[in-house]
Amino acid sequence: MKRFGLLFLILFSLGCSLLTPPPQAQQAISAQSFKQDLTTPTVDPKPTAHTIPETCTVSADALHLRSCAGLHCTVIAWLSQGDVLTVQETDHDWIKVTTPVHQTGWVHSKYCGGSK
Repeated sequence: MKRFGLLFLILFSLGCSLLTPPPQAQQAISAQSFKQDLTTPTVDPKPTAHTIPETCTVSADALHLRSCAGLHCTVIAWLSQGDVLTVQETDHDWIKVTTPVHQTGWVHSKYCGGSK
């Protein structure tokens, strides 16, 4: 019976420790966040228009131009560092671009910096 009580105490303590945020996280929670009225939607008075850059420049030594937005997509060309690509659209972390030789495909945004 003592083992059951000890096991229960250990599991209960572990469960509580998983539900309690670390001290740094507790300090980050402000009293204001608890006072927010959740029934009133917050509306940005001046919505910011998200603009897509007109071009992006390849920052990697070599970059795959893919047939669709994803690592599973076929590589249709290799791009070189410094290539300036025309941005068509974005899909999460992927950018649909047109190359200087008029090939269209997708590149990962991590390797193509935006500019206006």
